[in-house]
Amino acid sequence: MFYEGTEKRLEITLKQTDLLQFPDSFWQEMVKQAGALILSKIENIQVKAYLLSESSLFIWKNKLLLITCGNTHLVKAAQFFQKEIRKENIQSLLFHRHQPHQPDLQATNFNQDVSILNSHLQGSTKHWRGKYQGDLFLFGEATHGPANTKQILMCHGLSGSFSDSLQAGTVSTEQIESTLALLAFFPQLQIDQFTFTPKGYSLNAINEEHYLTVHITPETLSTYFSLESSFDNQLMQPFIGHLSALFRPSQSHLMSFKPGTDSTLQITLSSPDELRL
Repeated sequence: MFYEGTEKRLEITLKQTDLLQFPDSFWQEMVKQAGALILSKIENIQVKAYLLSESSLFIWKNKLLLITCGNTHLVKAAQFFQKEIRKENIQSLLFHRHQPHQPDLQATNFNQDVSILNSHLQGSTKHWRGKYQGDLFLFGEATHGPANTKQILMCHGLSGSFSDSLQAGTVSTEQIESTLALLAFFPQLQIDQFTFTPKGYSLNAINEEHYLTVHITPETLSTYFSLESSFDNQLMQPFIGHLSALFRPSQSHLMSFKPGTDSTLQITLSSPDELRL
């Protein structure tokens, strides 16, 4: 059975409303609209992190980040949220799709999603068509707070003994956690993780306002690993090097987000090969 590991992302920043006061039932319904379920939650006074049946949801006081994979219809979650929040209160909305391995299996394509988003919010689009393929829709002015995404690592074609064990479904949650060695690099993190049956793994981690999330899809047809984080690049570099050496991907992309000078996003793409330890 094929499972699409490549993610879609929805990031919404508000001007006023305190999202941390919204009940879990609201987020459960929003996630349900996209075709996913909430499995568990960790939180502190600055952020809530929900582990989903398809990826992750993070909530801050004035921002949410919803990441989904599989055949989810993420724009439906955006529509649900927009019905509750006045357009005037939306500082920015960013919708981002990485190129799926099997696009024909998706509920919609990017152009259809943009048509839906533009019916409520008129934004701009950006496209990548090189070795990395992806699409981005942005409404409003991009903000650059301390908890904003700093990097997304995407690895395809995983290899090596650990990847083989993941593909065979013969490793436990404890073994995966130990091999990833996340706490060796970030001992202060609060972690929530889940191993799927027959295979697959997701992890959320938070510390103060910062977040980190890991997702592994060890499908034979499309082995995939992703990492997303708001920690500074210098802090992340040794861990990204460890992961690159561990998974030995045939193709990898490191997407870095940096503050722009004109209230837009500056996004750079590179190969993380040089970060290997």
